[in-house]
Amino acid sequence: ARSRRAALLLPAPGLALAQLFAERNAARADTECTSCSNSNTSLQPGDKEFATSESGLRTLDIRAGKGSPPGDGDVCVVAWTGYTAGYQGKRIESTQDYDEPFSFRLGAGEAIPAFEEAVRGMTVGGLRRVEVPGELVERLAYPIEPKAMRYAAGPRPKTFAGQRALDFVLDNQTLKPFNRTLLFDIRLDAVR
Repeated sequence: ARSRRAALLLPAPGLALAQLFAERNAARADTECTSCSNSNTSLQPGDKEFATSESGLRTLDIRAGKGSPPGDGDVCVVAWTGYTAGYQGKRIESTQDYDEPFSFRLGAGEAIPAFEEAVRGMTVGGLRRVEVPGELVERLAYPIEPKAMRYAAGPRPKTFAGQRALDFVLDNQTLKPFNRTLLFDIRLDAVR
C-alpha cells in the first residue's frame, strides 16, 4: 500500500499522459517544414506550377493581357484580392468589395515589392496569382517591425476586418514563418 505522501508525489495517470502529448506536440512544432509555404509541393494533376523569381516571389499567370508591360514611372491601376494562405486561409480584402482599385507609380516605392515585381511583367487585362512565402514576407510584403511603417506602401486593407486578418498573421509571435504566407490575385486594369 502507498502512503498519502507517496501518492501526492507521483504524477496522476492523466497528468503523465498530458505531459507525453505536450512533449510530442512540442517536438512536432520544432521541426521546420522547408516546403510548407510552397504551393508547388501540393500540385494535383492538371495544376499549373508557380514560377519562382530570383527574389523568391512565386507567380502564376491565370490570364494574359494585351499590350506592353508597364515601366518605371507608369501609374498602374490594379484590382486585388489578398489571402492569408499560410494560416487559416482568411481573406484579407478585395477591391471588388468597395469598387475602388489600387493605383501606384511603378518604381516609386508606393506598393509593396511583391506588387511591384508582379506588375512589371503583366499587361493590361492580365490576371496574376502571387504567393509571398512566409519566410520572405518582411522583404517582399509588409514589415513586421516597426508596425508604424507597415502600411507605408500599399495596398493597405481599407476594412477593419481586412487589417485585423493581416495584422494577426504578421504580429503573431507563435507562428512559424511558413504560416505567414500571403496570396494575392492581381489584375492589371490600366497603365497611365
